[in-house]
Amino acid sequence: MKFTRLLRCTITVVALSTFAAQLGCGGAAPTSVAPVMVDAEPVETSSPKMNSRSEIGGMNEEKVQAAFERVSPRLSRCYQKGVQRIPYLGGEIRFKVRVTEEGTARWAFVKDSNLGDRETEACMLSVLKATRWPKPVGGEGLAENSFTFEPSSDERLPVPWTPDQLGTPYKKAKPALATCRSQAGASQLKATLYIDTDGKPLSVGVSSNDERGEEAAECVAGALREITFPSPGSYASKVSVDIN
Repeated sequence: MKFTRLLRCTITVVALSTFAAQLGCGGAAPTSVAPVMVDAEPVETSSPKMNSRSEIGGMNEEKVQAAFERVSPRLSRCYQKGVQRIPYLGGEIRFKVRVTEEGTARWAFVKDSNLGDRETEACMLSVLKATRWPKPVGGEGLAENSFTFEPSSDERLPVPWTPDQLGTPYKKAKPALATCRSQAGASQLKATLYIDTDGKPLSVGVSSNDERGEEAAECVAGALREITFPSPGSYASKVSVDIN
C-alpha cells in the first residue's frame, strides 16, 4: 500500500452561461471527468519505535484522490451559486484539510485564493468538513487541493487593480484589518475583492497561511464590505491585498 504525507491535485471547473459546470482535470474534454492529477510527497522512511506515533500520519494516495473526486460536484454547486450572484466569479482556490484517525476533518481552511467570494468559500469548506476521508496511518493526516474556477467566456472579466488603486479608504482600514488578524492569532491573510462601478465591494474572499485564519476571515470580509473605494469606472474591478 502506498502512503503519502501530503496530497495535492488540481481540478478545473468552468462556469457555463446556463450555470451548469463541467468538471475535469488537465485538458480533459468537458463532457467527462478526467482523473485528478496528484503530486504526492513521499513519506520519509525511518525505523518505528515501540508505542510511538508520529504527529502527521500517512494517507493512502488512491483513496484520498477518490475522496476529492467524490466531493467535486458538490464544490461545483457551491461555485455555481456564487456565479448566479457574480457572473464573472473565477480564480484559483487551495484548501488544506487535517484528517483525524477516524477519517473526519478536524479542520479545513482556505490556504490561498483569488476567487474573491467568502460565501462561496464557506460553502466549499462546509463540504470538505462533512466529507468522510480515508483513515490515516500513524497519526492524523494532511491533504491539500487546489481548484481552478473559470467564468463563462461570454462574461466580461473585471478590470485588474493593484492595492494602491484602493486609495485612502483602504489605508484607513488597515489597522482594523490587522486587529482582525491579530485577535485570531493568525499569520498573514489575503483578501480578494470585486469592486462595483460605485466603489462598493460586490464580494470579498479571504485566505490564510494557517487554520487560525478562518477565525479572522469573517471579521476581515465584514470590514472590507463596509468601505466605499474609488470607482473603477465603467466596469467592475478585482484586486487582492495582503493583510499582515
